Amino acid sequence: MRKFVRPLLCGMMAMALVTGCSKKQEAGETTAKEKVEETSEGDLAAGEQAAEIDLGEVTSLGEYKGLEITRMSTEVSDEELDARIQSILDANPEYVAITDRAAENGDIVDIDYVGMKDGVAFDGGTAQGYKLELGSHSFIDGFEEGLIGVKPGDEKSLNLTFPEQYHSEELAGQEVVFDVTVNGIEEKKDAVLDDSFVQRMSDFSTVDEFKADTLADMQEEKGQQADQQLENDIFLAAVENSEFELNQEAVDNQYNNQLSYYSSMVSMYGMELADYVSMFGMTEEQFQEDLLKSAEISIKQQLLVKAIAEKEGLQVEEADRELVAEQYGMDVKTLQDTYGEEAVDTTAMMYNVVNFLKDNANIK
Repeated sequence: MRKFVRPLLCGMMAMALVTGCSKKQEAGETTAKEKVEETSEGDLAAGEQAAEIDLGEVTSLGEYKGLEITRMSTEVSDEELDARIQSILDANPEYVAITDRAAENGDIVDIDYVGMKDGVAFDGGTAQGYKLELGSHSFIDGFEEGLIGVKPGDEKSLNLTFPEQYHSEELAGQEVVFDVTVNGIEEKKDAVLDDSFVQRMSDFSTVDEFKADTLADMQEEKGQQADQQLENDIFLAAVENSEFELNQEAVDNQYNNQLSYYSSMVSMYGMELADYVSMFGMTEEQFQEDLLKSAEISIKQQLLVKAIAEKEGLQVEEADRELVAEQYGMDVKTLQDTYGEEAVDTTAMMYNVVNFLKDNANIK
């Protein structure tokens, strides 16, 4: 299974809050999909709210107690720590004020500017204290090039022409003048890991303290990843030990919900699904194939939760609902009002079953 589609526990729990909603929707009520589009909380949605469909059944409940699972290592290697620290250094370069030379490509100039067309300032063409990296191609052709060689205090007029394909019809292909005042020049230098950098970027005083804190953060991250992977592995092992007869309509519904969610998500960024998945080295057909497998596993997981809960007599308590609400940053009532009491209880039961499997597993 490719990394892009993760048909595992976290996705199943999030999915339950949508597909588990009550099948009857009142007139004028906002759908789950619309709520997601309004809040951009993709983890809580997978498309339009669907009517309840029989998922199928567990034809043979396999072994789910005493599962042998290996928990991934949480050790952080020296190489991993060095790479993390280097990424922090790369993201936080030092900026040194330049007073003894003119601006060069790669420098950051602090400027005030006013853009005018036919002697009148146009909308969006004025700023003060704007920090512009020369050579970044952030502005139209000629603007940054025209500031090469300026010094602090210089004033310069740039006679430029907007591109023919510029997004503003009013400015596309038009000749304009930018009056620019240079407030200052800075040179960007690679950060060096020393006590000065540590004091600039944190509440610590020494490199050793900074490295120890970074290491602790990485160990905590790996611990969380290990816990999540452990839960996924336990649950999938229980699924693989059992046999199912799936209702194809339920699988298709789950697949269509997920496909609708991803399509809506990428469209918000002005992209096509094929272009988006290509960033992960996949074709749209491969992505849809993985998505179908994800839907099948999700249905199996939901059926397994119900079967284990019934066999073990597991119940949902108020504390379980509060745990789910906490995971999604809401109180219980808000979560229930948004997704329905049944959906919240279904998700809470998933947590309960996972915890039951973990408590009864042989973890190495």
